[in-house]
Amino acid sequence: MMKETTTIYAYKLQYVENLTFDKTRGFAKRFIDELPKPLVDDLYSQLERGVVQIYSEPQMLVYLYVFGNMHQAKLNKAFENVPEVFFEQPEINIIDYGCGQAIGTMCYLDFIRQKGVSQKVKRVTLIEPSEICLKRAALHTSAFLPNVEILTVNKTFDELSEEDINCEESVPTLHILSNVLDLDFDFENFAELVKGRLQGYNQFVCVGPYFGFSDKDERLEEFCSLLDGKDNFYKVLDKYQLNPEKAWTAQIRCFSVGELEENLSTKVTKEDIENGVEDQYGVVYSRDGKRLLKCRNRDLETYVIKDGTKVICDDAFYFDGGCFLQQITMPDSVMSIGWSAFMCCDSLQQVTLPESITSICGCAFVGCKSLKQIILPESVASIGPNPFFCCGGFEIVSKSSRYIVNGECLIDKERHILITYWGHSSSVDIPNSVTSIGPAAFYCCGSLQQVTLPDSVTSIVDLAFYCCKSLQQVTIPDSVTSISNGAFDRCKSLQQIIIPENSVEKFKQMLPKYLWGKLYYLVKAVNEGIPLASAEDAASDLPF
Repeated sequence: MMKETTTIYAYKLQYVENLTFDKTRGFAKRFIDELPKPLVDDLYSQLERGVVQIYSEPQMLVYLYVFGNMHQAKLNKAFENVPEVFFEQPEINIIDYGCGQAIGTMCYLDFIRQKGVSQKVKRVTLIEPSEICLKRAALHTSAFLPNVEILTVNKTFDELSEEDINCEESVPTLHILSNVLDLDFDFENFAELVKGRLQGYNQFVCVGPYFGFSDKDERLEEFCSLLDGKDNFYKVLDKYQLNPEKAWTAQIRCFSVGELEENLSTKVTKEDIENGVEDQYGVVYSRDGKRLLKCRNRDLETYVIKDGTKVICDDAFYFDGGCFLQQITMPDSVMSIGWSAFMCCDSLQQVTLPESITSICGCAFVGCKSLKQIILPESVASIGPNPFFCCGGFEIVSKSSRYIVNGECLIDKERHILITYWGHSSSVDIPNSVTSIGPAAFYCCGSLQQVTLPDSVTSIVDLAFYCCKSLQQVTIPDSVTSISNGAFDRCKSLQQIIIPENSVEKFKQMLPKYLWGKLYYLVKAVNEGIPLASAEDAASDLPF
């Protein structure tokens, strides 16, 4: 892999927290702001409106600043019109053609983060003729995706060969072509090469300028046609339509090649059960054998799930009052574990998750009090809210590059979300990398008494501290911009919510009224030196 490593830019980039495309473009702006205008104008003219190959770092920075937001606007419009089913894929590969500094890749990663999509990127292929741009593209991509395989191809489109374009049958591929199809190269030969390398499902996002007079205006349509693509979206935008303040024109086309494997739901209906097939152990499967629907045998102690099963459905092994299941063996075909699939299996001692697992839904192992350890394989791309609540003396070992264990917290480090806390301590140390306390993250943590959120946290979401009956004090930093109404419900011991002195009005608007002393809780701002005596007196004692 070609990658920029020893420059000042590379050194600074590694210290940027929660990197976004706008932050990388900010580097370029600061560089330009320090240059005299004649030099900036000269560098801009060297770019010839962005169609020539770049050979210097100043050219790169000027390009990123001048043209970056145009790429971003076109790409975001395209991503908004990609079929929703693509974002439901737990894992994808990316090929970024004529990637420049990986603008397309960065914008996509920003887009899915803002959309709240939990999607793992397995591999990124960066294709770019400019060596200096390609090295920076690899630097940017590795900063966004530190543990992802990155392939760099330093070639023009006319120089590409079969081994440079790799797709997989089992992993969907996102192909990004941002302002490149209008360049001068053997267009038909390039399309033929790409078509010959396609496997599995391929989602193409193509954006470019609209000239209104050039044969190149037809290229996006021709490219889709030559690849036998299925159109998802097409739009021509004239000047000021994409951005009322910018005279940008745009052609945007999204199309797909290939079919996605059927989306197997974890939800089970009465009809599913009636049409299912029950095995000799009392476990019901769908007729095609891909979904384990329901275990009807409460007394089952050990069970081997059938080969070919892809989904363990919601509530599959749940019985009101518990069951006697002690050991479950999953084949390598299992990809998803549904909501509450093993809830209240309080005798369950051993579970080995196969390398095929990509998603674990919320509450999957709630109440498995005998379970001592779960090993998360690298394949896991998404984990739902608090899947391990009330699991006793429990340990998580993560082999996944996406999920890290910090003390007794499991954190999605790509989305900076604290997913769950399963500890029994009276206080918890939340690392500065966390920006969001996830849904039901501390649900019913009975021993938790005190929480101090770091300055990195910006949101506290649904049921984050629900029913933490021993919780007495929470310190919330000014960085928090949203708190869900149910975040502190049933925290009957809560006495203090400590907030910065200058944030009283802000948090007064965010927190429910009962948290300001009208029902059960006592609240104290940092500037108040005396504790409040009782819930009844709290409202009148507060300084607002």
